[in-house]
Amino acid sequence: MKRYIILVVSLLISSATFSQKYKDVYESLKTMSDNEAFQTLQEFSQSKKNAHAASLYKMALIIEKRLDTYDPFLQEKAINQNVYNAELYISLAKLHLDEKVARQDGHYFDDVVATNPKKGPTLEEITESINNHINKIKDFKEVFTENRTNLYNAATKYNECIKIYNEINQKNSKLKDLYFLVDNNLTLQLDALKINFDSTLYYLEKLQKSLKKHPMFNYTFNYKLNPIQVYRMHGLTPANFLAQTIELWDFNGWIKTFKDVYKNEISYLYKNIDETDTQNKKYVSLLEEKNIDDVPKNYRVSPFLINKIYKYDYESLANSLLLYQESQVNYMYQLASYRTDTSFLAFAANLPASDHFTKALNYRRATDSLLTLLYDNISEEGVKKYSDIFEKKYKGEKGLLEYAKNQQTFNNQTFDNAINDYADHLLKMGSLSSKTTHSMLYNGDTIFAQVVSAEKLSKKGYFVHCKQDADKNRILLSGTYVAKSGEQSAFVASIDTLHNVKWLKTFKQGEGNRSCLFVSSSNDDIAAIVTSISKAGNIRNFMILLDKAGNQKQSVEIKIKALPRKLLVDDIDNKYIVMFCGSSIKPFVNETCQIHFCCFDSKFKTLWDKQLQLNGYTCNVLKTDNVYYLLGAFTKMQNLDNEDVDLNGNFGLFIYSIDADGNWLVGENYESNQSIYPMWISKCNNTTFEVVSALGEPRQTDAIKAAYMQFTFDGKEIYSSIDKQSK
Repeated sequence: MKRYIILVVSLLISSATFSQKYKDVYESLKTMSDNEAFQTLQEFSQSKKNAHAASLYKMALIIEKRLDTYDPFLQEKAINQNVYNAELYISLAKLHLDEKVARQDGHYFDDVVATNPKKGPTLEEITESINNHINKIKDFKEVFTENRTNLYNAATKYNECIKIYNEINQKNSKLKDLYFLVDNNLTLQLDALKINFDSTLYYLEKLQKSLKKHPMFNYTFNYKLNPIQVYRMHGLTPANFLAQTIELWDFNGWIKTFKDVYKNEISYLYKNIDETDTQNKKYVSLLEEKNIDDVPKNYRVSPFLINKIYKYDYESLANSLLLYQESQVNYMYQLASYRTDTSFLAFAANLPASDHFTKALNYRRATDSLLTLLYDNISEEGVKKYSDIFEKKYKGEKGLLEYAKNQQTFNNQTFDNAINDYADHLLKMGSLSSKTTHSMLYNGDTIFAQVVSAEKLSKKGYFVHCKQDADKNRILLSGTYVAKSGEQSAFVASIDTLHNVKWLKTFKQGEGNRSCLFVSSSNDDIAAIVTSISKAGNIRNFMILLDKAGNQKQSVEIKIKALPRKLLVDDIDNKYIVMFCGSSIKPFVNETCQIHFCCFDSKFKTLWDKQLQLNGYTCNVLKTDNVYYLLGAFTKMQNLDNEDVDLNGNFGLFIYSIDADGNWLVGENYESNQSIYPMWISKCNNTTFEVVSALGEPRQTDAIKAAYMQFTFDGKEIYSSIDKQSK
């Protein structure tokens, strides 16, 4: 018992001694900084006997406070060490805490609030405070670890976005090309890019929420989304995730825009390119059959579609194809259109206008040029952009190249076939076709409105040989009237645009069969040529002048025993240019004859008569400026130097020019290794003219082989299909 009392007294003395010593330390801590206080406490606690709960608690609180001074994302090691120490000291404080320590030293636990301030905090109150700090340190440790993990994940996911986007850039240098190369691989890349970017934002938002609850070192992790506007420049640089505002490339915005463009724009292009290609082929098929009723004139592929393709694919293979097809449709339409006028009084059974084949050739040249561009533009990449069209419909790059090659042959044959068809049409013009012939009644007789030649007139009625639009309200007709008895008289008629006959005059100048082969308005008058052919074959020609009402004002016989082939009126100088040649009413007949190129004044007095000796036939007289050009075919003729040009039975083309005063200017001859039978000659413009010719003997076969040529008026050849045709 005595020994026990002595031990207790000893412990009390020891405790009192420690208390007294810590009291001194405690008082000195009040004037120290946290670091000085911690160092003092650390030195004080070196001795086991001084491992006092209050000092350990104080050290833990200093470390806990210090944690907020470290950068959680740059000073990980320091934070981990301090968390470890804080956990150690607070745990030791709890270990050394008991009822006695609480009773004697409770007032040294600074932040513990006592229910009874006079007595100081109880053991339970100190223990609760220690547990709160243990939990606080634990929460800090968990938040610290979670925040670092979220930041790492955000940065990692964003770096993966940069990597994926960079791979897309490296594989496809142009954004507009990328739209046309959407495949399974690209779709997977876009999905991966979106998933990673969504994850980046997810982890950043977790960081933001965490820091609102547990602020750390003034971090907020606010971010700004910058739009990717330049495909090859934006979206490729990394982000600083520790910046006050994190600058991120808005990959989601870019993906959305990309997919919207693909869905709304590129899909539209695919659909409409496919439909337009199908439509164009349908038009070509219809025009092959000469059916232009269901094909638009001056056809154009939708400019909106073309511009939309150019917007995303400037050197587009699809545009090359569609623009070629557009030109091809117009080219074929032009070739097929000369027989489309089935209206009343269709000129010369639908003979083409003077620039018909010139336009067709211009379309052909444009079409050939666009076909060359298409051929040169065919590439593996170009086909890949429109694989659904070019792979399925054209069998890929090889198939498209083969298509382009075949189109060249097809376009050539189309032109050749049209020329052959037209030449055949010219040969068959002498007979009336019930399918194309219109008619109207006049005093019980029929006026056949189709313009025909005078070769065979077997029916009763009025047969038109010449038609001229005198003005907007008046059409002049001339031709042959065949009576019931078979007698033939010449006639001239005036009809209005509603095809009402205003007046009709017949003429019986001369004897035998009479025809009015030409009629033309001349200022306020009408000039016509009445030709009579007797049973003996004698030819007489009469120049007749009528007023607008059809009353004859003058009639003069022209003493030239040849058929008139052309009448031109010079309204300015009141002159009439007439060409006479040969005696056959059949076209394209080789005759030995003399050409008379004549000019008459307003009284039909001869001003000049220029002559050429010819074996052949004439086709037309063309006028440009003040020069007249005489054109036709020959096997032999006398040139301007009175020399004979003999082709030894072959046919060639001649071009002779004369001025308004009757002076010969130039005489040119065109020869070929094959006989050329000119059938249609017309002026293209003031510098060029065109010729449609049969090759070989035009009446030897039903299948006409023909050629098309263009010349300058001085005889220079611009274009000829003869060599190609003759192979």
